[in-house]
Amino acid sequence: MGDQAYTGYPASFAYFGQGYVWWVFSFEFALFVLFAIVYSVLLHKTNFGRAVYAIGNNQTVALFSGVRVGRVKFILFLLTGLMAGIASICLTSRLGSTRPSIALGVELEVVTMVVLGGVSILGGSGTIPGVVLAAFIMGMVTFGFGLLNVPGIVMSIFIGVLLISVIALPILWSRARRRAAH
Repeated sequence: MGDQAYTGYPASFAYFGQGYVWWVFSFEFALFVLFAIVYSVLLHKTNFGRAVYAIGNNQTVALFSGVRVGRVKFILFLLTGLMAGIASICLTSRLGSTRPSIALGVELEVVTMVVLGGVSILGGSGTIPGVVLAAFIMGMVTFGFGLLNVPGIVMSIFIGVLLISVIALPILWSRARRRAAH
């Protein structure tokens, strides 16, 4: 394809990115809610979810505790690939075309959402409801910036500053509390 866009999709393919469920909710939103519920149950109510948290806290200890670390990590990579594929179908359907650089630069927003949602960058903590709330907050921020005609580079700078502060503030807060305790 080079740097060209592909646009030869059938009209029925547009439903995944532009269709509505019960004439109220977009298909993408309904899919988001469905997967949030499924992954919330999977992560917070099953042995697999406990294994994921154990691996995130300390992979070596999890291995010696009987968790099949390689298998769990393989399943996590499979689920990540599945979700990336579904997201790419929805994005391609919404735009009606695709090109190699279609989601370039989205990584910063995704990492910011996850960290803002309470997931530790070191692993072992975080919740699906926290990430869902952070996704809504990030959506409102980026939508608001779009309404204010804020340039994309300024929006990226703001999201980068938000990411740095979400990571740095808890660290600085804990250091200040330790100094005050001594």
